[in-house]
Amino acid sequence: MNVVVRDMTLPSLIDRASKALLGARSSAEILEARDMASVAYTTAKAMARIGKAKNAHDAVVAAAHRAQADALEIEAGAKRRLADEYDAAQERGEVSPHGGRHTPTFPEGKLASAEDVGLSHKVIYEARKLRDAEQRSPGKTRSALDALLEEGKEPTKAALRRKILREDGEYEFSSKELSARDRGSFLLRAQEAKGFAFYKGKVDAKLVEFARGTATAWCELVETLEKQL
Repeated sequence: MNVVVRDMTLPSLIDRASKALLGARSSAEILEARDMASVAYTTAKAMARIGKAKNAHDAVVAAAHRAQADALEIEAGAKRRLADEYDAAQERGEVSPHGGRHTPTFPEGKLASAEDVGLSHKVIYEARKLRDAEQRSPGKTRSALDALLEEGKEPTKAALRRKILREDGEYEFSSKELSARDRGSFLLRAQEAKGFAFYKGKVDAKLVEFARGTATAWCELVETLEKQL
């Protein structure tokens, strides 16, 4: 991330991120706008925590939370655009649909993967979910953020994901919930993954999306276990 924030106020950070996303014309520019929004979000989050620690007036904390929500809305918009850009690149054959295929268009005969272009599979998966939810219900992201503010809750990234995905019928897994989660469900995922490995039937978009969900669940589990080493 290469974002300069010295001598910039929180409103100017948010305005800069909003304008950057509006004017973005490439994946790199969208990523930069996302990073700007992330900086604004982190700044607002810190201001809210400092305000609470100093027993600041409720209006001060509320203003920081509103700025936090505004930054999250911009960041979510950037993620949705990244999902569109990534999917379009897959359709053009510029990035691999599943880990890299042999082709002369990339060094060592492979297509670029999500990691090669600076994105993790988990980030892409989440971005697609946020985009699809917004397409089904335009304005859903802003509505979810406003609902959190009205409920007096801090508009964090995790809270926004839960608000959108769970209301949309998706289950969002957090590594913090691992101890309470039934381990047997991961055994089921293992069986599903094995089934995909030997599947020879017709492949459609729904099947691919389901497979992505399985891969994401395993990635999250591995990341959680690695942190416990």
